[in-house]
Amino acid sequence: MATTESSYPEELAARLALQQKTSQTKRRDYLAAFMAVRPDVKEGMEARYALKIIWEHLREGGRIPFRYETFLKYVRQHITNARPSSMGQGTK
Repeated sequence: MATTESSYPEELAARLALQQKTSQTKRRDYLAAFMAVRPDVKEGMEARYALKIIWEHLREGGRIPFRYETFLKYVRQHITNARPSSMGQGTK
């Protein structure tokens, strides 16, 4: 019985190590995943859908794996600030 008890923590440690390794690999692919759905995000924004709704739809569909905060960061970096007529230019 001692063998079973000592092997269980080892199994948990192995599982945790695998999850951490997998999540690091996924994190590297976040930008690529966003760029793949960027046209859809832009289209949704132009149709005046809330970013939260767009993110939920993409995440539930398995098209993006990341959190809402990461999604907002990519929207700011690659859509909002990439536009020539981005928000905030007419405030002077």
